[in-house]
Amino acid sequence: MWLHYVIRAWPWVLVGLVAVVVLPDLADPDLGYPILMLRYLPAGLLGLVVASFFAAFMSTVSTQINWGASYLVNDLYGRFIAPEASSARLVWLGRLGSAFIVAAATTAAFFANDIGALFRFMIAIGTGPGAVLTLRWFWWRVNAWAELASMLAGFAIALCSYLPAFGAMEFGTRLAVTAFGSAAVWLPVMWFTRPEEPATLLAFYRRVRPAGPGWRAIRARAGVEPDLPLGTALLRTAAATLLLFGTMFALGGALLLEPGGAALAAGVAGFGGACLWTLHRRSRLDH
Repeated sequence: MWLHYVIRAWPWVLVGLVAVVVLPDLADPDLGYPILMLRYLPAGLLGLVVASFFAAFMSTVSTQINWGASYLVNDLYGRFIAPEASSARLVWLGRLGSAFIVAAATTAAFFANDIGALFRFMIAIGTGPGAVLTLRWFWWRVNAWAELASMLAGFAIALCSYLPAFGAMEFGTRLAVTAFGSAAVWLPVMWFTRPEEPATLLAFYRRVRPAGPGWRAIRARAGVEPDLPLGTALLRTAAATLLLFGTMFALGGALLLEPGGAALAAGVAGFGGACLWTLHRRSRLDH
């Protein structure tokens, strides 16, 4: 996570800023990066960068295809539709699901105007199950049916929000409509379907040990206390967030020659790091 947020993002930002300065009148901003590559990278390094782009593209696409197929086959078909299906049938359906995902992605890319539109569409889809995927760590009652309903409702609502009948809806409004609309679906589904089996809940709790009042009943049956109280875990999360984003903006301020902002962000990172160290040490002493 440290390398992902603090280190990896800034080279992209700097190249984008260079493109704004060097190519101010570029008709298509998406061409800024490749034009800078062709203009300033030597032959060998240019080949390495192009190869890295292809590798990143292939790894991301293959991951999404296999991940999506596993959702369709293992989490949907094999669990709810045909639990007794043979391995050969599941493999065949997995191949069919992969082909369907590729066809759907190709169609979406054909009608998209730019990569930003696709990225915003993916965010809108993820807004639907976002609350469920977070709440399940704090409340035992969230079941698989609620997760499935939130995913399907989020996808359908996000897709419908792009129809001409809704007009030019603002992106924030679209996210709100998707979130509250999917909640209106998955909440009734959760209440009108059975919770997970007690054995499943107990096995999950013993492995993860989630804290908080939402797991009190399962905790009493398991006879195992969580690793950390919920309040302590939330404080450590807040301190780690200050450390992470403070370091990220401190590095950005240094790279952009803004010493005041860099110093302020470094102070925030230092405060977050000190709080995180104190909380960690206190937890070790308590145990």
